[in-house]
Amino acid sequence: MIPCATCTGGTLKEHRPQSVVLLKGGGSRGACPTHETHCLFFMTSFTIVKKGEEIKFDSQFTDVNEVRNYLREQMSYNNFAMDLVEKKKVSATQIAWMHYLATQSVIDSQTPVEFGPYKQLVNKMYDAGAYRATKFQVRLPGITLSTVTKGANVGCVYVYENNNYVGKITATGDLKGNVSEDVLNMLEDANDNLLQLAKIYGHETGTCSICARTLSDPLSVQMGIGPVCAKRLG
Repeated sequence: MIPCATCTGGTLKEHRPQSVVLLKGGGSRGACPTHETHCLFFMTSFTIVKKGEEIKFDSQFTDVNEVRNYLREQMSYNNFAMDLVEKKKVSATQIAWMHYLATQSVIDSQTPVEFGPYKQLVNKMYDAGAYRATKFQVRLPGITLSTVTKGANVGCVYVYENNNYVGKITATGDLKGNVSEDVLNMLEDANDNLLQLAKIYGHETGTCSICARTLSDPLSVQMGIGPVCAKRLG
């Protein structure tokens, strides 16, 4: 139910609108089932259903436009959020989801972060790939690591074993997934010795760990990696 701020002389009377239209000045305008005219609806408390669980929460935003602006600025990577933002007409449920996504983002940003054991590896991967807009990959003996440039997992590092996805390292450095002991050992080594492992890969395969080109220059063959790619890994 959404309190209507303009009905009954300005008192808050609850209505459930059939549809909601976003207003430039803030708030929402919906078809009020009690009145023939459209009414303004304002809410601070919402309920959503997520994976079958009902979640009640208080929004940290005062109106829909404020939520839309926040989502555009802070959550442009989230396709679901962007789909909601771009809708001209949204339901009460969709408005609740917009508030939920924005409020959770604010709460997460204010929560002290505890870094996992692979935070150093994540930083190395994104620092090395900062020069390119597409994903940055490093091939190592038995595994491949890849940054993420789109979607909700931006900031994570995907882990592949024999070209099969086996898990990810979160932006905070925690490993998620069911990986083998061999992969776990390799990740621990990569966390401290990424460049050295890239060189080992080059010596074993004859190709560069980063650009995947065949190593032909004598110095590159000797090093196991090209000088430009080696510089990216520090």
